Amino acid sequence: MLGGSDTDELRSSDPDELRGSDPDELVSVVVPTYERNRRLRQTLESVAAQEYEPIETIVVDGADDDRARPVVAEFPDATYVSQPAGDDGPQAARSLGVEFASGEYVQLLDDDDRLAPEKIRKQVELLEPPVGVVYCGMIDEDRGEIQPNPAVRGNVIGHALEMRTFPCITSTMLVDREVIERVHPFRHRHGADDTGLKVDLALAAAFDFVDEPLVVRGRPESSLSESWAYLDGRETVVATFDRLYDRFPDRIRRRAVRETHYQAGLKLLDERGWSPRATAKFARATRLTPDDRAYHLATCLGSTLGRSGVAAVDRLFGREGE
Repeated sequence: MLGGSDTDELRSSDPDELRGSDPDELVSVVVPTYERNRRLRQTLESVAAQEYEPIETIVVDGADDDRARPVVAEFPDATYVSQPAGDDGPQAARSLGVEFASGEYVQLLDDDDRLAPEKIRKQVELLEPPVGVVYCGMIDEDRGEIQPNPAVRGNVIGHALEMRTFPCITSTMLVDREVIERVHPFRHRHGADDTGLKVDLALAAAFDFVDEPLVVRGRPESSLSESWAYLDGRETVVATFDRLYDRFPDRIRRRAVRETHYQAGLKLLDERGWSPRATAKFARATRLTPDDRAYHLATCLGSTLGRSGVAAVDRLFGREGE
C-alpha cells in the first residue's frame, strides 16, 4: 500500500485546509517522531495495512532537519508536519498533530510501535457513549504478551491516579474526538506524558478495552518510559493533581508515589548493579505502601545484594517478568 515518489508533493500542512474534508467515521492517526526513520516506516506501514477505512495520518517531526519528510512522502494518506523549534517533546507533538486531525476518532501512535491490521476496526465498534477511550493488549518486544487488566474498565480515574492502567498507553488507545477536544492541548509535556494524559481522559470519559494484543510495542535504545525524565514526570503528575488526590482515599496517592520510588530503585540497580541509593528508594517505597508490604520489605532487603538480590525476591514472590 505504499505509493508516491521523491517528486510527489506531500499533502497540505495547513490545518484549515485539512479540516475541509468530511470527518464522519474518519480516524486520524497522529504520529510524533524524532530521528527514527526505520521504525517510523514500519509504523506507517502498519497504519496503511489497517482493515478499517477511512484513515488519515499526521506525522509530526521533531527533528530540525525535516529528517522524516522522505519517509512520510512514501505514504499517500500521510501529512507531514514540522514541529516548531522550542516546542519539543512527544506530548507537544501530539497536541500539534491533533490540530491537523479531521477524524471522528483519534489514534495517538508512537513511532516505534506497530498496529495489528484489525486494531482500529475492533476498537471503533466499542466507542459508544459513555465510552470515549478504548484500549487493547500488546506484545512488548522485551516482555512478550500483556493483556488488559479486567478492572481497568468504565470509570478508571482511581486506577489512573494510581498510575496502574498498563497496558493502556497512547499507542493502544483509540479516543473519541469529542473527548480529545476536552483535554486538548495536552498537559505534562515532558517525562510521564501519557500518565498525566490518562488522568485527564479518565476525568472526561469511560474506558473499555479489546481483550487482544493488537499493538506491538517497540523497545528502542532511547525509550522515554525507561528514563529518569519519566520518573521525574511521575512526580510532576502527582503534584499537578494534588487536589484531586485529596478527594480519594490516601492509598491512591501512596500507591502512585510508592511505585515511583520502586521504579527509581530498579533503574539505579539496572545502571549500577548495586547502589545504596537504590536501597534508599526501596525503603521509601516500603514506608509508603498501603499493601504488598511483605514484598516491598523483602525487595528493600534484597537490594542490599544488588540486582541478583531483587531478582531472587521476585522469584520468591512469583513476580518474574512483571
